[in-house]
Amino acid sequence: MFLTKIWFFLIALALAVAVTFAVIAPRPIVQKLSVLEGQRLDRAQYAAEQMFKVDAHKWIDRVGKLGRDAIIAESLDAASRGSGESTVIHRTIQDRFRTLIPDLASGGIDVIAAVDNKGRVIARVGENDKEYGDFIGGAELIADALRGYLSDDVWGIGGKLQRVAAAPVLSKGRDRIVGAIYVGAETGSALVERLKKNLDVDVALLLKGKVIASSRAPGEVDALPELIAQHTNEIETVKRTPPLSLTVGQGKLLAVAAPFPGQAGEQQAYYALIGAQPASTSFVSLIGGTTSEDLKPKNFPWVELGAGVFLMIAIGLALQRLEVEAPIRRLRRELQKLASGDAQKIHDSKYRAHFGGLARDVNAALERFTHAPAARSEMAGKDLGAILGPSGGSTFDLPSSDSAFAAGTPAFAPPPAPAFAPPPASPGLSGPPPGALAPPPLPSFSPAPAPSFPPPTPFSASAFSATPLGGSSSSNGDAKESAAAGGGAAAVRMPWSSLPAAALDDAERQTDQEATRVVPYDPEEEEEAHYRNIFDDFMDKKRECGESTAGLTRDKFMQKLRDNKAALIEKHNCRTVRFSVYVKDGKAALKATPIRE
Repeated sequence: MFLTKIWFFLIALALAVAVTFAVIAPRPIVQKLSVLEGQRLDRAQYAAEQMFKVDAHKWIDRVGKLGRDAIIAESLDAASRGSGESTVIHRTIQDRFRTLIPDLASGGIDVIAAVDNKGRVIARVGENDKEYGDFIGGAELIADALRGYLSDDVWGIGGKLQRVAAAPVLSKGRDRIVGAIYVGAETGSALVERLKKNLDVDVALLLKGKVIASSRAPGEVDALPELIAQHTNEIETVKRTPPLSLTVGQGKLLAVAAPFPGQAGEQQAYYALIGAQPASTSFVSLIGGTTSEDLKPKNFPWVELGAGVFLMIAIGLALQRLEVEAPIRRLRRELQKLASGDAQKIHDSKYRAHFGGLARDVNAALERFTHAPAARSEMAGKDLGAILGPSGGSTFDLPSSDSAFAAGTPAFAPPPAPAFAPPPASPGLSGPPPGALAPPPLPSFSPAPAPSFPPPTPFSASAFSATPLGGSSSSNGDAKESAAAGGGAAAVRMPWSSLPAAALDDAERQTDQEATRVVPYDPEEEEEAHYRNIFDDFMDKKRECGESTAGLTRDKFMQKLRDNKAALIEKHNCRTVRFSVYVKDGKAALKATPIRE
């Protein structure tokens, strides 16, 4: 199975590499996405600067056209010379502004103001249009305009940002500068929405450490001013910050901030462009971002993936068939030949690895059982209740090895024939019943040697009835001898060795008159007597142990013994089985001993 193991090892290695890639890859991917998002924000910031320049040219062109208006030029010339009424000049310029730009809001203008050549406000339209006469000539934008320059700037006024553009106003003869005009537009939500629409990013405006306008929800970018303050050196050097990571709830944002030019820059005025960043670097987060479009066949290699998986499975099955199934089939065929006798052993040299070891183990087992001596019966000392089941509530056990039932020679073999011939039957004496001369149950000890008797003498047949040699009385009386048929006297139970000499002489004399009666040995009758004896002993033991004997009959008990004997003979190939009674755990139980010879 070497190739199969190598193949599975390669698959496991490929899987480990894939899992490692799935775990490690998201972080560099997210970092790359962050870099790309930062680059996108950099491009958006450059585009924003270009938009501001375009807006500056637009506002400068608009304010330049207003500065070339003759009525405005004559009014400012009069105000600069101090030759006219200031109130009249104020109203004249306001009316002219309203005539030229009827709707300031539609043009995105918050305020239009005219100043004389000294920098004093002569008239306003829009915010604070009733106020005039204040001096704003100190502003760089106004000073440049009074020197003849067209310029723009961003002002921080009243917590708001305002983009302004200014242009000089020349006299009617265009030989001198008589004043200037500036136009201001609030750079608040209107600018934020316009930048978001054109740049496709979120925008936030900051002034003096506060967010004054944002396209994001309120509170999401409150930490942005602090982040920007940590990069003031970079802002002074490159005029913008690097991409800044900003955590918003469960998500993350990237922001690039740049300062507004001019006077607002001195008041920490910034515009920030904000983009999205992957919220998590985990594999699950990347999978969660997968769409159905990503799983379409044109975007995902389903065919190649399926072919690769099928090829791996096919190779694995082929290797398993080659190294596992084929050797098992060969080994099974050899075992079948071994069982049928067509082979003596397995050719273990044809098998490798574990199969070779298995074949060698089988050969070793065959060698051991072929040359080893016959083992003791497996049934010795075992519980027959676990093998054949209880009968009548009792347990069948095998006897221990030192029991008389465990001997190799049957302990119940009939005793040897006596050395003398039985006495002939007397004319007046009927023979005992057939059952009375049947061999008794075999004792649990070896038979005694045959006794030697003096010459037989005639005896009176009416004195007793003979019992078999070596016999013993049955416990329940089933083997009791019958009374003599002729004389009617009760039978006397005594062995031949204990007969008196007179009786032996009478018996010898009877031999001359009648033929000797020989009862042949009947194994079935001997076995039945053994079963009856065991039943009686078993009933006695149960009573001694205080057990109930209800429902336990002789016929059922003996039939169970016959069934157990047949099962044991078939299983262990023995000649017969003998039973004995003993007490186990305070209950009557049976032991069985297989007799092989």
